[in-house]
Amino acid sequence: MERELCALADIPDGGTRGIRLQPGARYADLVLARRGAQVYAYRNSCPHTGAPMERESGDDDFLDYQGLHIQCGIHAAIFRFEDGFCLWGPCARRRLEAVAVRIDDGRVIALDVRPWLRD
Repeated sequence: MERELCALADIPDGGTRGIRLQPGARYADLVLARRGAQVYAYRNSCPHTGAPMERESGDDDFLDYQGLHIQCGIHAAIFRFEDGFCLWGPCARRRLEAVAVRIDDGRVIALDVRPWLRD
């Protein structure tokens, strides 16, 4: 089941965006990270505890303080944009769960979101 997530322009280059798949959800279901025309998508679930990775400062703030990596807002684990690999933190050497996406006419499309819907 494909699903349009957002416009590519809605994700700042070098930035992140949280996506809620269900109306009224407290936390984002997915984290999108962008470098140029490439978008990487992951389930919003830290491999350490399974908790959502949002920071208190806002839904789209998944970056480390240098703005180079995805960072879990709970225990500060650091993940690469390109493959979700944990470089540092309590889940070192583990990966975020990737979500397959494609870009179509400036829109970010998830190929199948069913496995990432929260209960």
